[in-house]
Amino acid sequence: MSAQIGSKDKLIRRLEDLLEQEPSSQDAVLHAIQEELGTLRKDADIEVLEQTYQRFGTAVGQHKGWQTLFRDTGILASALKDLDSSDTPRALRKQYLRVVGNCVADNDFNREVVVRDLQKLVFLISDVELSTIALVVLFNLCNDYDPAKAAAAALRMDSTISRELFLQAVPEEALDYAVDLLTWTTGELTAEQLTDDYSLETFACILKVALQYDEDHYHEYIAILVHYLQDPEFQQKVATPKFVDDLVVLMLDLEARLSDSEFEAVFQELAITKTGEQTSSEETTVLLLSQLINSISSLSSTDAFAQNFNVRSPVIERIRAKLGYPTDKSPSAVCACVMLGNLAMSDQVCIDMVSIMQLHLPLRDILFFDKHSALLYAALGFLRHLAFPEANRTELGDARIIEACHNFTVAGSDDPAVRGEIAALLCKLVTNSPKNIKRVVLYNVGERKGEPGELPLRSVSHGPTCLGDLVSQSLLPSKPLPSTAMKNMMVETGRMIVAILRCLGRVSAGGDLDVDAVRLRMFQCPCVARPLARLVSQRFYADARSEGLLGLGLMAQSAEGAAKVIEEFKEDEGLLDAIKDFAEGKDGGAEQQGQAAGRDYQNAIVLLQALQNHWGVEADEALKDRIISLQELLGKLMV
Repeated sequence: MSAQIGSKDKLIRRLEDLLEQEPSSQDAVLHAIQEELGTLRKDADIEVLEQTYQRFGTAVGQHKGWQTLFRDTGILASALKDLDSSDTPRALRKQYLRVVGNCVADNDFNREVVVRDLQKLVFLISDVELSTIALVVLFNLCNDYDPAKAAAAALRMDSTISRELFLQAVPEEALDYAVDLLTWTTGELTAEQLTDDYSLETFACILKVALQYDEDHYHEYIAILVHYLQDPEFQQKVATPKFVDDLVVLMLDLEARLSDSEFEAVFQELAITKTGEQTSSEETTVLLLSQLINSISSLSSTDAFAQNFNVRSPVIERIRAKLGYPTDKSPSAVCACVMLGNLAMSDQVCIDMVSIMQLHLPLRDILFFDKHSALLYAALGFLRHLAFPEANRTELGDARIIEACHNFTVAGSDDPAVRGEIAALLCKLVTNSPKNIKRVVLYNVGERKGEPGELPLRSVSHGPTCLGDLVSQSLLPSKPLPSTAMKNMMVETGRMIVAILRCLGRVSAGGDLDVDAVRLRMFQCPCVARPLARLVSQRFYADARSEGLLGLGLMAQSAEGAAKVIEEFKEDEGLLDAIKDFAEGKDGGAEQQGQAAGRDYQNAIVLLQALQNHWGVEADEALKDRIISLQELLGKLMV
């Protein structure tokens, strides 16, 4: 027995002497020691093995020159072999982990070896005694090494770590490593992994952990949540009361941590249209809040959200409070507008939101008093939903929504998305609403009081009407829209004019609306036919071209209206050619539109005939000849 002990002592001394030397040319000695260790392993001599691997771990940690030798001589492989064996004492496995962790530090060749046994390391995250060092080893393995991160994602290490975080089983000294690993692994998930059951469980755990408000890792947890929420399929899965309620609580908590200047930065990040000189904020809190607001807003547009929530859901009641007074709104009010707007999908819900909940009033005040384009855009979109039921339109007009739009138009916003929504809302408000048509065509802009926070006086001036200002604004040069799906101010203004003309043609004489007076005032508006003419001339919006052609025909049904149309023909000599091409099926006209072919052709004929019926001194002989020639040409096509 004493001889064996002496032999073991000699082994330790030989090892110590060896490890004090330079690593070069020590291959043979290390191979010999490795063979002796194999014998000790068979004999289960734990004490000597522990001392040996403790020295290996220290040596390679102090001198990276040993990393390659430990790999080539099998020492690294032997340390990996029994990591997950329950028969191996934890004290020895801890020394194995030290060897592995120091061997993979900044060494991709060794990392490639260890990744093959990654499952063993992930397994140890849940071991109370070994979790800290296991997380450190995993950090060294994955840091700046994408293959290890991808392998960890394939093994769903994120699920393991998030569960341990939720159970508060990760030692405090290992939290930094755990959160970094969680972030890296999440970033490597495939599209398929991102929407599986593991991800849903992981998301639930991280959300609960984030709500524990760990100040050191709060932002990192939110960043991981936002990463998940950017996936449309995943949004469908978490559009449930359990998740959305916690997400809204988290959003409001994060918002409460911001200063006024940071509020402004968040609004800039949320802006639909970015200016050329505008750069993204470098403040983490600002970026995270804007991303969280956008993510929750997007989530609320899913079918699952519409099925699981209504205006009386507790979380909706909570977010609705963000639209209350005072009028100084926080960034989460953008989310409130979008979420509530996405629930305003039936006539009855919209009617209740206006007549019972009075939600249109804070939205109106946003138009009067706020300057943030993101909030204005969201509020206008919500109001447009509320204006879909005809029953709401008069009440919205009575609440001075049209006047609010007019005031905003006069203020001259240069955001094309907001300008387009203003025109689209007005178009909806005047559709089949004689009272609102009267407001748009006849009423003048209100005069603002000096006191902040008070609504403008009702108009007593003889200034421009809402229609006049909208037309003039729609004709100004505009920045490009961020998306073709957004409303174009010129297009929507043209559609509004068509809606007014249609309604005037249907209103019976002797009613509440003096049709002749409205028409007369409408045609006194400078360039009132120009938005319609530009719709016909443009080539991008085919449906809008059809509406523009219809509008010109409706306008030409009276002498005053025909004069405005002729004014446009004289202004744009190519307008008649555009009508000809469109009616003949060229440039996106009748031929391309299929069933719309007959409609556009007939509208062109109606317009040309109405011009001949009502033209006066405005039309010179050359223009008359061109109109008659075009009518004859189109007449031949009919045959």
